Amino acid sequence: MKYLALIFWIVTLVACKNSSKDYKTIGGNAGDDITLEGVMHPGKKIVENQCFICHNPKASQAQMIAPPMIAIKKHYIDENTTKEAFTKDLVNWITDPQKEKSKMPGALRRFGIMPYQPYSEETIKEISEYLYDYEIEQPDWFEEHFQKGHGKGMGKGKGMGKGQDMQPEDQYMYEEVTSAYEEKGMEYAMATQAILGKNLMGAIQNKGTEGAIAFCKEEAKKLTDSMGIMKSVFIKRVSDRPRNTANMANEEEFGFITAFKAQVANKGAIRAITKKVDDEVYFYYPIVTNNMCLQCHGKPEKDINPAVLDVLSSLYTADKAIGYDVNQVRGMWRIQFVEE
Repeated sequence: MKYLALIFWIVTLVACKNSSKDYKTIGGNAGDDITLEGVMHPGKKIVENQCFICHNPKASQAQMIAPPMIAIKKHYIDENTTKEAFTKDLVNWITDPQKEKSKMPGALRRFGIMPYQPYSEETIKEISEYLYDYEIEQPDWFEEHFQKGHGKGMGKGKGMGKGQDMQPEDQYMYEEVTSAYEEKGMEYAMATQAILGKNLMGAIQNKGTEGAIAFCKEEAKKLTDSMGIMKSVFIKRVSDRPRNTANMANEEEFGFITAFKAQVANKGAIRAITKKVDDEVYFYYPIVTNNMCLQCHGKPEKDINPAVLDVLSSLYTADKAIGYDVNQVRGMWRIQFVEE
């Protein structure tokens, strides 16, 4: 009982000390101004549990799959930016991410357009308020990277405007290039999906679902590779829950799949992801389940009959690709272009 009383006294003391407008720092990295109010802010939980999936401040510069949140703060807020203006910009971007709206052309070049995220306007306002009012965690490498790219004298550390590190003609060329690859990527993904679907249907009709599983294991990759050779690209299907362990998504791809799941769950338009790295361009698009998929990827005993389940268990000892319902993301297409 006396331990409970002691804890209560400590909590009360901390609360009293932090009740003034000038909150005392209670944690975080060296140099961070993380206050009790900031720790309890609803936007903090959203940023750390959801935004950091892709904007991870713990990742190295090479491992980043999206710009860190501190970069967004620096590019969207300067000494003249009000909280209302920042919130409006963030709502405008997250509810309908388009290249022409971005204030981060460098991030567009590296990461491509951000996939649509089905956040409510209220949630986005909580995120923007937290980003605007509080110091947030940033990668160890970020400050040097930012100073090298943008120089000093940024006031509150809040950023450059649109186009200041990309000339208008370069922005136009970038948009034209990524748009062309997105169109090709969609064409190749749908063509490969059609070939696989046609052959799979034939295998089911001729050999039943059990026989079609062997077809998938032996022939699906060959058909996919053949399409890649014909189009002079590399085509692969990856998943966060693969049937074949060779198709396991990497850390970056996990983030993309998570974003696609949010899009599909929201029943909105699905936006492909196009990313350029040096002389290579990557296109990503989700693979969404339909009723036919459930014969092998649905719920055991409900969608997958015992005979099919036995074959799956014998051919894929580490199978994770079951338990799906219709209209769920079970993986995605990854198409790699190499510029000549």
